[in-house]
Formats: sequence, C-alpha cells, structure tokens
Amino acid sequence: MNISIALLRGINVGGNNIIKMETLRKVLTDAGLEEVNTYIQSGNIVFRHKKSLKDTDCAALIAAVIKEHFGLSIPVIVRSAAEWEQILHSNPFANNGRTDAENWHYMMLSQEPAADLIPAIDKALYEPDLFDRVGNNVFLHIQKFGNTKLSNTLFDKKWKVISTVRNHKTMLAIAALADKLK
Repeated sequence: MNISIALLRGINVGGNNIIKMETLRKVLTDAGLEEVNTYIQSGNIVFRHKKSLKDTDCAALIAAVIKEHFGLSIPVIVRSAAEWEQILHSNPFANNGRTDAENWHYMMLSQEPAADLIPAIDKALYEPDLFDRVGNNVFLHIQKFGNTKLSNTLFDKKWKVISTVRNHKTMLAIAALADKLK
C-alpha cells in the first residue's frame, strides 16, 4: 500500500462547492481508498491506496467520485507522501536561511509547465513577493497572501496548468497525518 495526499481546489470557500469532509471520507473509502483522513475543510486528504494506482489514477478516481456524489467538477492534485516530504525539505526559502515560515506557501501544479511558457511570468514584476519553481511545484514567499499578484489565476493562465496553494502550517499538518499512516 502507498500513502498519498490529494489536494482539492476551491471547495468550501465562500459558501461555494460545499463538501462535508465526513461524507467525502466515506465515499472515498467506498471507492477503494483506505484510511482516508482529511485536514480542515479546504480539501486536504491523506490516504492509503494500492501500489498499482499512480498519483494520476488517484486524482482521476477522486475527481470522479466527487462528480458522482456531489455533482461538482473539482480539480484534484495528488502527491505521494514521499514527494510531500521532499517538497517540504527542498523549500528554497527555508534553505536560504529565511525564518519567516508564515510567509511560505506551496503551490502544487497539475503538471510541469512547458519550458517555453516559463518565461511568461517575470519574477522581478512581483517583488517583494518571490517564487521559485521546481518541477511541478512552486515555492512562494508572500508578504501578504491576500494582496499578492502571484495567484493561482496567474500561474494557471500563463503556464497552462491547474494549481492549488497551501501555507506552511497546513503543509506540516498534512505531513504529520501522512506520518501516522506509515
């Protein structure tokens, strides 16, 4: 069995796309996932699954279950527990000696952006907010998240991906949930 983390984008925000976590855990368990846990109401799911299921298979399964049971088309991004740990340990802002973790955010992308699209976002235009992309993840250092222009919309549009963001505190809490399944 493998342990993975699924991130749902845009649920339970402003009274839209309401999904009760208790019901979600049940329908995902009924669909074959095991030890399904959720963290807060914003769509963070930690679960076990058969080794034969790839992350893309898990994302498709979860999206299909949500469509069938809740009638919602919700983007789902999945990372393995091992990838999750690697993401946390490779944060360039932490590794460069910054200690202001309340400003660290992690954007998971549905896929790595095409090389020719990457220059479409000029880092200098967004300072003092900073970002660094590594593969299909973007590390953000945001002064005030509600005021930043480094949003999902920007990355999705310029890089032609689907993205979802979590803050450092949430990332650590999800990692702790995953550790309990090991």
